[in-house]
Amino acid sequence: MGNELRPYQVQGINRIFDSWRNNNRSVLFQMPTGTGKTVLFSEIVKRGYEQNRKVLIVVHRIELVEQIGSKLQEMNVKVGYIISGKPADPSCIVQVASVQTLLNREYPEANLIVIDECHHAKAESYTKLWAIYPDAKFLGVTATPVRLSGEGFDDCFDDLIVSMSVQEFIKQGYLVPVSHFVGGSPDLAGVKERQGDYVTKVLSQVMMDNSVMTNLIDSYLQKANGKSTIVFAVDVEHSKEIVERYKAAGVVAVHIDAKTPTEERKKILLDFKEKKIQVISNVEIITEGFDFPECEAIQLARPTKSLSLYLQMVGRVMRTAKNKTQGLVLDNASLWLEHGLTNIERQWSLKGRAKNKKSNDENREIGIDNDGIIRIISRNRPMEVQGLELYSLTEEFERLLDFEAHLITAIEKKHKLVSAYLRYMTNLEKKGVIITEEEFTYIQKRLDRHNTSKEVEDAYKYHPSYWHWRKKELAERNLIIFRK
Repeated sequence: MGNELRPYQVQGINRIFDSWRNNNRSVLFQMPTGTGKTVLFSEIVKRGYEQNRKVLIVVHRIELVEQIGSKLQEMNVKVGYIISGKPADPSCIVQVASVQTLLNREYPEANLIVIDECHHAKAESYTKLWAIYPDAKFLGVTATPVRLSGEGFDDCFDDLIVSMSVQEFIKQGYLVPVSHFVGGSPDLAGVKERQGDYVTKVLSQVMMDNSVMTNLIDSYLQKANGKSTIVFAVDVEHSKEIVERYKAAGVVAVHIDAKTPTEERKKILLDFKEKKIQVISNVEIITEGFDFPECEAIQLARPTKSLSLYLQMVGRVMRTAKNKTQGLVLDNASLWLEHGLTNIERQWSLKGRAKNKKSNDENREIGIDNDGIIRIISRNRPMEVQGLELYSLTEEFERLLDFEAHLITAIEKKHKLVSAYLRYMTNLEKKGVIITEEEFTYIQKRLDRHNTSKEVEDAYKYHPSYWHWRKKELAERNLIIFRK
């Protein structure tokens, strides 16, 4: 992406300035991964620089310091760095700082504080900035304004500005759509949680189980063989084992982590870009701030409860590039079950999310049996799948899961099956969604299996025809465009 602003970036900048003019001191701006947040806030920094305003940009990773500094220098903004290993230049009115280094240095004067990846802003190292700079304006930018703890951001930020949805960015050609495939499902029943996410050491052992590792490699060979693929691993030991498995399968693969020397890392990424390397396995290094649009596929080998981490990982493959029509997601960690598909609309809020009691639904997992029937089974036991089964996740597939949820509730609670059927169809109608013939056939087969009462039999005879009549009526009124 060059320095020329896209229409949605111009709109975003205008909305941010409008919010400041409306006496909102601290503004949080959300925009999906891969859509150019750095370009957007760099333009705001440049405008401040040209007006001789003092700006402090705070980030949590060394790579982000260098990336942002390079972007600003391209825009003819003189930059000083507050980071270990680089000489300080206090004469610069724009400073880019690593938050860890900033804690041990003298804080520079600033009229504007920009916090990149501000979903980290609840950490004490960030929250103290509001007290240190009581008269400064704040801008936080992130793709994922959500914390693993569920805490909100309303104690730091006064306004939340949300850009377009992922679906709209795809529709307008600024992101590529993804094909999402699932290969196997790890048994996480014995993995404990700490601070809201899985305990890394135990999780790593589970993910290095031979069957899980075999599925991992087979998934790539079946669906992404030869594609430039980034793997997200649990820890260093897990990542290195993944690389060894790939090498044994004849795939050129390398491992990188935070301790990989900078020059070596640059060489690896260059070889990856030139397709000398097919697979890079990494640990928490290619999640935030990584800009490599040529990436063709990602492989999720790291289960997580963090929605933010999930969306950051998947976002790596959604950037546009020449001759790139889609990205490929190989989900070997069952993250689609935890967080949903990547393109669903999400409601962001400064208030955070409420901590709800666990429901029975949270303990269910989806499996596909030999008859092709989707089954909801306990998450506390491994899926009984012979060999590797990869199936594409689509909106239609998710609707079938929704129907299964209605059906299983009706069976378990002895509700009338016809009620479950009607509730499902009514929900679709409210959303303006028409199911495909294949989906309808599937639903008929499922109802047949539980068709034990006269009432259900009568409903089965009537409601399919009713639904077909509704499809015809809506089509005639040009309210629905059908997919063939």
